[in-house]
Amino acid sequence: MKEIKKILIANRGEIALRIMSTIHTMGISSVAVFSDADRDSLYVKFADEAIAIGGYAASESYLDQDKIIEAAKISGADAIHPGYGFLSENASFAKRCREEGITFIGPSPEVIEKLGSKAAAKEIMRNAGVPVVPGYEGEDQSVGRFKYEAGEIGFPVLLKASAGGGGRGMRIVQKESELESAIEDAAREAEKSFGDGKLLMEKYFPRAKHIEFQIFGDEQGNHIHLFERECSMQRRYQKVIEEAPSPSLTDELRTEMGHAALLVAQAVNYTNAGTVEFLLDEEGNYFFLEVNTRLQVEHAVTEMTVGVDIVNMQIEVAKGLPLQAKQEDLDQYGHSIECRICAEDPENNFMPATGTFLLWKEHFTVYNRYDTSVNTESRVEIHYDSMIAKVVTYGENRNKAISQMQGTLINSVALGVTTNIDFLRDLLATPEFTDGSFDTKLIERNFSNYERTISKAQLHESVIAALVYSCQLRSKSNTFAHSLNSWRNIFYAPHPFIVERKDSEIQAFYRYRYPKLFDISIEGINYEVELRSSDLQNISILINRHLKNFIVASKRPDFFVHHPTVGHIKLKEKPVFGEQGTAIEKDGYYASMPGEIIKVLVKPGDRVKSGQRLLVISSMKMETTVEAHADGEIETVYVQEKSFVEAETVLLKMKE
Repeated sequence: MKEIKKILIANRGEIALRIMSTIHTMGISSVAVFSDADRDSLYVKFADEAIAIGGYAASESYLDQDKIIEAAKISGADAIHPGYGFLSENASFAKRCREEGITFIGPSPEVIEKLGSKAAAKEIMRNAGVPVVPGYEGEDQSVGRFKYEAGEIGFPVLLKASAGGGGRGMRIVQKESELESAIEDAAREAEKSFGDGKLLMEKYFPRAKHIEFQIFGDEQGNHIHLFERECSMQRRYQKVIEEAPSPSLTDELRTEMGHAALLVAQAVNYTNAGTVEFLLDEEGNYFFLEVNTRLQVEHAVTEMTVGVDIVNMQIEVAKGLPLQAKQEDLDQYGHSIECRICAEDPENNFMPATGTFLLWKEHFTVYNRYDTSVNTESRVEIHYDSMIAKVVTYGENRNKAISQMQGTLINSVALGVTTNIDFLRDLLATPEFTDGSFDTKLIERNFSNYERTISKAQLHESVIAALVYSCQLRSKSNTFAHSLNSWRNIFYAPHPFIVERKDSEIQAFYRYRYPKLFDISIEGINYEVELRSSDLQNISILINRHLKNFIVASKRPDFFVHHPTVGHIKLKEKPVFGEQGTAIEKDGYYASMPGEIIKVLVKPGDRVKSGQRLLVISSMKMETTVEAHADGEIETVYVQEKSFVEAETVLLKMKE
């Protein structure tokens, strides 16, 4: 048996914290590594020791094998846990660990290499008798060959990066005329994400389910599966909500697919933790997709329903110990749901969001669990994935697990950075989710132009909360600048408080009656308001005799308001007298999100057609193409490739 006394986690954020939580219960020391962007992160403080590896981008830090190996040697770590993402499915890194005498907590490099290529993995599975999705995985990567094969398979088809997963390098192609540009985009994204631009193509099923089985193997040749997870609630090929067990499977189908998952593990003599992913069509036919040779984000729902600690199992197997359970001893109990909390704006096409959390507040019960490395004052940068936390709930049945999740999300507070928490609440309430009939394209069909439903009364109450909070801030400040915005030379005249939400402007007028009593008018509706109590960000307000409790935070000019029935609302205060620098450049194209300019496709003087691609911007591993919204001529290009821009930066300008 190998001795493991100190483990370096070659990852960051909630992943690192999750692994550390198990390591510490096993009496093993933990070592974190951190980039320049992560020097103040929670996981760094939680580790027994931490090594700075510099850089901001993943390529300069967490993907740099030399830096990770050097950190392990400096700290004296005898094992490395790669987490998920980054180097977790990198065969050369696993081999490098072996050569350096460091235990890699995961499958062998030979197995990772076999299954790392989706094309090679499919051939292995065909030979093992496992059903495989029809497609093309050949070496010929020419556009002509892809066109021919697509004609054989039949449109629509799906392009995928052969060397990776997580939705990177994936494109749905509905017809032949879209194929060439899709190949170019997918190959570029695959090259950037995995260092390999090779693609494969599969038949695309518009209403498919995504079911995965957790497998495990030890060095003695034993293999088990820990049942399935339902992962069909996706957006842009990224999982949003996962659960176990799947509401889509009968007992018979569960047994059959579990047997197929074991055939996959046995075909390559799999060791440690892995996930076999299947596609389930409308007729109940299932097809092998790929094997993720690592721990999965959604492993927590398996832990909740099977009663195991998968990270503990990984470490035990890495030591050389046999699996402690046999397949016939395992069963699922109850139901578990996981929601991924991401820094993104669902009402702006899910664009990534950055900033600093002014308040992060979790709502704990005996039926839930948070995996996160975010707290108040945490900064969300553009360099890494947009997922900042995952919350997991448990119930004795599916309805109770959903109810627990709704309660948890309602009381989770994230102020200062836009997140998808309120979107997740709406998603859980959709009939297709509650009855289990959803498929992988539900979000695309039903939420492509997502906009939260907020009543006028709820919006007005949020404005009132921001207004009262603003007055509280001003009363605590002696600076003239803070009071100038609502200054009047007639004391009893109403003071204006003007805010924007999205593209709408809301005007409120208020007047003090007593120190904590206000008369407020919003859009012709009058409110009598009394501030009952305030404690930091918590304020209790009586609005027309109805007591409401809000949580408010502010970083002027922005106000962030939370109320359980409404969720999160961001309001931007507008100066009454205006301010310099607010003019908008006419005919300009703006960055919808902070990010890196990946490709500039035009130059000054170019004539472009409506819909033509102008440039590509990347943020939090997501690429977005800026297209011309009208015919015209490029006048100025303000950015260049590999440069970083903030949201609302002018990218280029068309001639009038």
